[in-house]
Amino acid sequence: MILSLIMAGYLASAKPVYTLENTYPRAMEIDRIEENKAYCIDAVGLEWTFTDPEDLEVGDIVICTMYNNGTKETIVDDEIVDVVWSGYYFEGNEFKSIGERKIK
Repeated sequence: MILSLIMAGYLASAKPVYTLENTYPRAMEIDRIEENKAYCIDAVGLEWTFTDPEDLEVGDIVICTMYNNGTKETIVDDEIVDVVWSGYYFEGNEFKSIGERKIK
């Protein structure tokens, strides 16, 4: 009985195994960075966050590996598990965001 409780606690706290079936890529633009947290907006306007943005800047486009949290029917509980810099939007000698803001 005690072993069962210990195993149940371990399984509840264990990190998920990321596979092709429960992850997917999602492009986002960094909207703002506050302290050590980056706030991103995806193509449909949902806001996502991740910590430790390192050398990323506002306006950068990132590709995030998303974990579906075991729920394929909803996106609101999904989590960012990895972030890779992808680029930025450049037009007429100016950096711009996807949302047409000018980037300084």
